[in-house]
Amino acid sequence: MKLNTEPKPVLAICLNPAWQKTLLFKKVTHGQVNRAYLVKQCGGGKGVNVVRVFRMLGLPIALAGFAGGDTGEKLKGEIVGSGAFSLIVDTASATRCCTTVISEENAEVTELIEPSGNVSDAEQEALLTLIKSRISEFGAVVCSGTVPPGVPSSFYASVAEAAIRQGIPFVLDAVNNIEPTLEAGTGVTTASSPSNVPTTTGTWGAGVILLKINASELRQIAGIEALSEAANALLTRYPRLGALAVTDGAAPAWLFTRGSSHKITIPPLPHVVSAIGGGDCTAAILTRRLAEGLKKNDLADAFAEALSCASASCLTDTPSLFEPSVAEDIRKKIVVVSY
Repeated sequence: MKLNTEPKPVLAICLNPAWQKTLLFKKVTHGQVNRAYLVKQCGGGKGVNVVRVFRMLGLPIALAGFAGGDTGEKLKGEIVGSGAFSLIVDTASATRCCTTVISEENAEVTELIEPSGNVSDAEQEALLTLIKSRISEFGAVVCSGTVPPGVPSSFYASVAEAAIRQGIPFVLDAVNNIEPTLEAGTGVTTASSPSNVPTTTGTWGAGVILLKINASELRQIAGIEALSEAANALLTRYPRLGALAVTDGAAPAWLFTRGSSHKITIPPLPHVVSAIGGGDCTAAILTRRLAEGLKKNDLADAFAEALSCASASCLTDTPSLFEPSVAEDIRKKIVVVSY
């Protein structure tokens, strides 16, 4: 992959991380005793997976989030040990543990997710204060995944407002209670967008630049079955939202902006080990390109590149890890059609 030089790191925000265990079996028989032949452990959660992509590629990245207990210590150790910057606030509640069960013979992947612990008001305020005090150091911000118990949906909106005021690209990879975040930017004027009006080509306006979402989630939020109509409804409802990057598993992905749409067809993979973390690869690459100054006219190509990395990660058993040369080969087979 050809990567441009960007002096500022990206900030990945993961409020609901996990410690991830992956158990590999030749074949899992439900209702029976199954013995794994291999166990792997690593940090988990969408934002943590974003960090893994960046560090694998040797790119600067920081993680902001919560961590507690023994699992939280393991998570912090991995983040710092990878060379990423840590903006992690300790919590009284332990970081949840998630377990991925891979049954190789039938290509079945099962995810077991523990409940998240509560985050106190003081812990939330400490993290938000830390993020706001450091946000000018970053070239782009991506907020990924759900929020843990006790954290309001307005947390992401507060981060988005802080980024927008600094003229920093903001990417949202979430689906639950995201309305306040999609409205962020109202009344904000930035140096990079003095007119405060989103444009259909060229540079970006003041708001959430990109919402990454899957097709079923988009239909759910918009309340419309037809994908293009659902996207247009969301772009109309939230005039500061710049674009939607919509994934749909092995089916074609779609990029929607005002006045244009792009269908991105991904080649079939020879086999899939685990799709977990694939979407986070997509978010990571898109956020990196935005940090480099990506223009709207080039977003479809960047989305295709990101999807090639996501596809390559499906060939590995570790979330968001992939071989760049494999991603490059997949990118050559991706077809982008613009409407």
